[in-house]
Amino acid sequence: MGWIRVWAVLACVVAAIVAGCGGSPGEVGPGGKVGSMTLVSGTASDADMNFFENCNPVILKPGKYLRSCAIPRVQRILIGYGDFEPTRKALESDWKERKWDLWVDGRQVNLAAFGTYDHTLFGFPAAGGKNVILRRWKVILVGVTPGKHTVRYRSHGPSVGTTDATWTFSVAKD
Repeated sequence: MGWIRVWAVLACVVAAIVAGCGGSPGEVGPGGKVGSMTLVSGTASDADMNFFENCNPVILKPGKYLRSCAIPRVQRILIGYGDFEPTRKALESDWKERKWDLWVDGRQVNLAAFGTYDHTLFGFPAAGGKNVILRRWKVILVGVTPGKHTVRYRSHGPSVGTTDATWTFSVAKD
């Protein structure tokens, strides 16, 4: 009986090592690395730049989207995406229904670990010039290296469908 326990423990240890060293790395959380870049939790006030001020964020219908843009080299870029609604009640309802995923340069990110924040967009053109409440993920990319990178968000829910958007962006060398 004792040997069975020893073998069971060894099997668990080996399984844990294999899972940790396998070919697909786990989700990246706050403080985690994507290449030499680091992901941290924060809002627009914690960043040097909002990625979506340079890269078109507006998506009004479900579907697959591929977009590209160029951004200057800065230390901290807010890459948090989200959704907007005209009222908090509508936003809460929409947010409860959606499941969100994020990948940065192909690495999946643990969005729940970063959290969200809300703010009002006044006279938002995509909402016919009306005020809306935007909820976005608190994800900042620190130490962005020059060259090409990707940010991919996918959201889906039973009544809203699936939106799968990838932004390929170039970071200037200086």
